[in-house]
Amino acid sequence: MLNPFLQFIDRTNEWVGRIISWGMIPMIFIMTFEVFMRYIWQDPTEWGTELVTFIYAGYILLGGGYALLYKDHVNINVIYNRFSPRGRAFLDILTFTVFFLYCWVLFFESWIFAWDAVKIGRHSGTDWNPPLYPILLTLPIGALLMLIQGVAKFIRDLATVITGKEPTK
Repeated sequence: MLNPFLQFIDRTNEWVGRIISWGMIPMIFIMTFEVFMRYIWQDPTEWGTELVTFIYAGYILLGGGYALLYKDHVNINVIYNRFSPRGRAFLDILTFTVFFLYCWVLFFESWIFAWDAVKIGRHSGTDWNPPLYPILLTLPIGALLMLIQGVAKFIRDLATVITGKEPTK
């Protein structure tokens, strides 16, 4: 019953992670162009650095669930890896409350902030002055993706603590 649900969460974060990874390509080209214009032609663009910042922010914010899916978030490996799979799962369950509260507050507060930016049409205020709501909306979406991936991990950790074996994805 839960396995299709967990697989759906995994596939969703896998899909989002793969799509946003392609955002690195335009970011590299834009940054290279900006560096060329700034240091070779002495004529920087008004939009280059800001657009790269927006792309990178979206990349980081939307990639949280993908990183959690592949266990790429920071932990203290020197200690963590000394435990058995059951011990690691137990430690993860203990920290889940903090993770859940963090993601929930991040989602809730960022949704209010992003929706306010949509309603009033907030712009960056720079010379280029792009709208901010597209990048601000990635924050609650990214928090939600990380939250649902965390719930999937929590369910798998519970199964590991109970059975002593890590469930297959």
